[in-house]
Amino acid sequence: MTLSKIKVDLVAVPFSGHLYPLLEIALPLLQDNRYEVRVFTGVNKVALAEKLGFTVIPFFPDDPDKMERIANTENQVNAYGMYQQLKQNLTLIPEVIDFLKEDFQAHQTDIVVADFVAVPAGIVCNQLGIPWITTIPTPFAIESQQTTPSYLGGWYPPKSTLGKIRDWFGRKMVRSFKRSVVWLLRKQLRPYDFHLYRQKEETIYSPYAILGLGMKELEFRDDFPAQFQWAGPCCSSLETSDISLDKKAYVLVTNGTHLLWGKETLTNVVCQLAQKYPQFHFLISYGDDQQEEIQRLRENVSAYSYLPYEQVLPQVQYVIHHGGAGILYNCIKYQRPALILPHDYDQFDYAVRAELAGVAEVANRQNFQEIEAKFQHLVTREWSALAKLSQQWSTYQPSQCLIKEIQRLKEGEDK
Repeated sequence: MTLSKIKVDLVAVPFSGHLYPLLEIALPLLQDNRYEVRVFTGVNKVALAEKLGFTVIPFFPDDPDKMERIANTENQVNAYGMYQQLKQNLTLIPEVIDFLKEDFQAHQTDIVVADFVAVPAGIVCNQLGIPWITTIPTPFAIESQQTTPSYLGGWYPPKSTLGKIRDWFGRKMVRSFKRSVVWLLRKQLRPYDFHLYRQKEETIYSPYAILGLGMKELEFRDDFPAQFQWAGPCCSSLETSDISLDKKAYVLVTNGTHLLWGKETLTNVVCQLAQKYPQFHFLISYGDDQQEEIQRLRENVSAYSYLPYEQVLPQVQYVIHHGGAGILYNCIKYQRPALILPHDYDQFDYAVRAELAGVAEVANRQNFQEIEAKFQHLVTREWSALAKLSQQWSTYQPSQCLIKEIQRLKEGEDK
């Protein structure tokens, strides 16, 4: 008797920090005869996913850059900017929901694994009664119930009663902001019977399973939902580039893919540092994997359109980055000390965690004197904590966690 395969659909927006961890954690499923796996994402990432062996169904095939135009802002995002982004994203939701609903039904999908910002996937699963799993590379984005809130500029855990009072007000502020946004967008959300909370937990995350794609050792919060578990970092670049460096002392510099508005400023900062530190050669990666330009900006500054972290990190000594999850965990994996210049979103919170863990220096990106002083610390201090965290990093098995949860949900469904 031949058993039917478990049909697993992956859903993510076409951005490296969201799609790549989901593809990485699901890669072993392609070699397992128990599963039939498909990927739903944007057009610009279809070729990459297909190269890995996935079957891909693209969103908005007639407008490949539709989602990228919303996410890749030219200015720093504030609270109003986040509201505007959400409002623009809501214009895409009806089409995405209809598309997913029709396809899931026709395909008879068994399990859905969705990145935490792929909200339409959860809405459709709830409507169709399909068990689903949330993957989240930024676990502290889940709203805190009793501990320090995130997305408020990078708050350190409290050391006094006054700090606990600050956290209480911060949690109230975060919830009030979310409720205000939902109220302002109530007309757009009404067709989906959307509620922000379910028994005090946010409904955008799966009630079945949430896999945190990070390290418990780096987190000071302990108030995650009961269905949450630490699966471990998924930070593979998935792409390759032919780069071989000579035996100079190199510093990798990156601020990811989204921060278009910050790249020119970062370049200027690096050129100033390069003038003061001629013994280092600075390699700037602009995070655009659609181009292959190389520029020599100074004798010891080279700019690349894209450098895969996994290929370049073993060849450099230090890193300057923005505090994104991918580069942060790769620095831990390869034991590379970093200077973090947080720009936006979750980066301030990651910077706090990296500093407390003893794996990075942190500086204000607008204060060059502070940047210079912290860079001097970076290249002169000891970094003993990196070796221990790197060893702990290697103990996680994210894909095994995913497979275990898929089997648990499928077996529960069959009973």
